[in-house]
Amino acid sequence: MSERKPRRWLRILLGSVAALLIVAGAAWVWLTAREEVPARSDYVLDLDELRRLADSMPGAKPVDVATELVVEASLPRGVVFAGESFAPHPMVHQVFQVRWADGSFAVIDSGMPRQVMERMGTGTFHDAAWAKIQAALKTAKFIMITHEHADHIGGLAYVEPADALAGRLVLTSEQLANTNGLDQAGIPEAVRKAARPLAFEHATAIAPGVVVQKAAGHTPGSILVYVRTEAGREYLFIGDVAWHLDQLRQLHYRPRLVTDLFIHEDRNAVLAEFRTLHDFMQAHPDVAVVVSHDQDERRKLVADGILIEGFASPSAEKG
Repeated sequence: MSERKPRRWLRILLGSVAALLIVAGAAWVWLTAREEVPARSDYVLDLDELRRLADSMPGAKPVDVATELVVEASLPRGVVFAGESFAPHPMVHQVFQVRWADGSFAVIDSGMPRQVMERMGTGTFHDAAWAKIQAALKTAKFIMITHEHADHIGGLAYVEPADALAGRLVLTSEQLANTNGLDQAGIPEAVRKAARPLAFEHATAIAPGVVVQKAAGHTPGSILVYVRTEAGREYLFIGDVAWHLDQLRQLHYRPRLVTDLFIHEDRNAVLAEFRTLHDFMQAHPDVAVVVSHDQDERRKLVADGILIEGFASPSAEKG
């Protein structure tokens, strides 16, 4: 009898461990596995409407768009593409300059300082690019931020004095209301006060040829930026809806481990945007869909002359 009790408790213990391992394995699969993107989406992205808005403001449209590369880093590939390996996947962090023929320009995003890169992990920080971006933020016609994460909005915290942003920085009502996101990005109160709030329903023009559209999901204040040049070239800057264009081409989203536990996305909203953007790209292949962190697509767009490598030097630009 005394020998049977230890054996019975051992069987119970082993059974409990096995059950826990099964549950843990199932949870890991659920957190890391690929999820199907819905076949239909209620997120609306209407190119005809974007074009109408781009034409609705009088004045000259932009002539080109430049990119400045401030950080080169990597993430495990399985963080970007659910269900894949954890081998390193290259990531770039860039800022865009929308330029007019008279030398004036707008800036999309603001880059991140070296401190933010080091907090995120290792990478290569380009000091000269950072200096150009900081100079551009002080002299831009206006500045747009695709969303409230430190690698996109963090550069604003280093503009001195902060009131140099007054009349230049445009933040949507949703971006300004995301105080937790702004706090985490280290955005000081002086920068928030310098911002011009932008309230709109779905999409609105903010300059000739430049339209912003709400795309809440990755963050509450995420936006898309549509640009149409005088020559008719079209761009759609999507921030971090996707981190690589193949995510949209292949409908291959990030894992729940990342979206739910780390960046706290509205997963259903982003899945809907994935479907809409995938369909949009198929219907309108001539529109350059620009993903902020896609090294492969950045190289292709620069090689094809769709994006210009490097901002013009501050001394050559007009405020």
